[in-house]
Amino acid sequence: MRPLNLVSLGLMMERNLVMFSSIWSSKWCCLYLAGSLMLLPVVGRAAEEIDLSHVPGRAVAAVVLHPERLAKSAELELMPWEVVQVSVQRQMGFDPLTIRTAIGFAAAPTEDGPPDWGVVLRFARSQELGGGWLDQTEPATIGEVAYRRALFPTDPSICQIDDQTLLIGTEPMLLEMIQTPDADSPLRQILSRTPMRNDITAVLAVAPVRDLVNQFLAQMPPLPPPLLGLLELPDQLETVMIALNLSRERNSGIKLIATDEAAAQKIESTLQQGLGFAKQMLLGQMFQEMPDAGDDPEQQAMQRYLVRIANTIEGRLRPTRDGNQVLVTLSADYATTGGVLVALLLPAVQAAREAARRTQGMSNLKQIGLAMHNFHDTYQAFPAAYSMDADGKPLLSWRVHLLPFLEQMILYEQFRLDEPWDSPHNRQLIPQIPQVYQAPSSRAPLGKTNYLGVRGEGMTFIAPKQADTTPRGLSFRDFTGGLSNTVMVVEANDQSAVEWTRPVDFEPNLERPLEGLLGLRPGIFQALHGDASIRAISENIDPEILIRLFMKADAPTNDDR
Repeated sequence: MRPLNLVSLGLMMERNLVMFSSIWSSKWCCLYLAGSLMLLPVVGRAAEEIDLSHVPGRAVAAVVLHPERLAKSAELELMPWEVVQVSVQRQMGFDPLTIRTAIGFAAAPTEDGPPDWGVVLRFARSQELGGGWLDQTEPATIGEVAYRRALFPTDPSICQIDDQTLLIGTEPMLLEMIQTPDADSPLRQILSRTPMRNDITAVLAVAPVRDLVNQFLAQMPPLPPPLLGLLELPDQLETVMIALNLSRERNSGIKLIATDEAAAQKIESTLQQGLGFAKQMLLGQMFQEMPDAGDDPEQQAMQRYLVRIANTIEGRLRPTRDGNQVLVTLSADYATTGGVLVALLLPAVQAAREAARRTQGMSNLKQIGLAMHNFHDTYQAFPAAYSMDADGKPLLSWRVHLLPFLEQMILYEQFRLDEPWDSPHNRQLIPQIPQVYQAPSSRAPLGKTNYLGVRGEGMTFIAPKQADTTPRGLSFRDFTGGLSNTVMVVEANDQSAVEWTRPVDFEPNLERPLEGLLGLRPGIFQALHGDASIRAISENIDPEILIRLFMKADAPTNDDR
């Protein structure tokens, strides 16, 4: 586990506070809030007062959490608390599991740089500082108070104001925390009225940053009509509050306090429209990243499941209004939350898996392309489509003769090169198909490959000119249309897959050149060009341009594509 240090702690708090103070105003507000709530389902307990001393007047956003309470939570009993405890004690000297309350806050951002931030840690018992983080500071004083000034402006300074209270922050903020411990502010007034029964509470006072947020929104690109109401939110809101809990006993939720009841009605309407729009966008993206359902009942069922879950989520996140307050509540039912997470994660996992497969497919084609060029360096020609005997009978595919250039010499030497691919001996080698010839998305039987040479009149793979166990085909000078503009090998679909040793390849249907290519990957097929580059070719490509890509002497220019 990477040791926790002062710099990483400070940067983490700064990132979180800046995100909290800005994310709510973005055009993806609804999606972000929905995701936040679903990822932290939430403890019935009496409200407790919170000590707000040392929270400075400039602070506009705050996050309050209770590490000591969280460490005792049954929902987090599998966390590696022992490791966290030892690591922090070694680096900083104090026991993180004795932090009764942690308050992190941030000032409004300025034109000069990121906002100042600070943290107040209150411990259940006396603590002593120590460890390596003191080496990043130097002794300093303000008035009669001693503190540790950061050696670098971007690092946080620290002050142990008493044996149970530790202040951390950027130096300007830390000095405010020390000098004006009881400064009043809109944020402190909000926090003083907020019950601290939740595991995590986040609060934003909108008034101090209203003008800044409006300036930010004015510079944004035009929003789609369902999200135009977001532009009015800064003028309608007074406070944003988020409550997160980790048990089933208490819900999580968001409370938006408006300037008046009329503003609350508009906020409610904006959120409802935003949720509907977010649902449609999310479903559209998921469907786009999924394989085409076609006649596949499993994919069709997945799409129906995603629609049902999206409708359920939209219904459960639907806001309610009470006077000038708008509430979004999420039940802490683990079963439901688990289903929601599955609904969100399945398409993401599926998309990530497809991306990994596509990358692996590109790697396979790249290796084949480099092997082709090494073959050319050795024989002054690319391999022909197959080898043949003295009677002109095809024997073995070019894929077999490329093996020595794919670090597969041992396998190559097992073939009887003077026998056809389906001879009793050579057939036994089909199951030993090298991984480089196996398309990662393919469901074709073992021994079949989706990597086929482009073969036909005027195309890359030609019949050998003579009987030879090392069949030679075209050379560089034959590609008058340019190697980079000529497709040599395609990643075909499973219906086109052939035994990898068999002297059969892709022969394009000139009337329907995409036939046999689509289906392995959503919306595209991958192709190896003569210069060993790999490109994804869209299903929407002009058929005439695709045919010209297959031709060694009539390749399209970039302007044609």
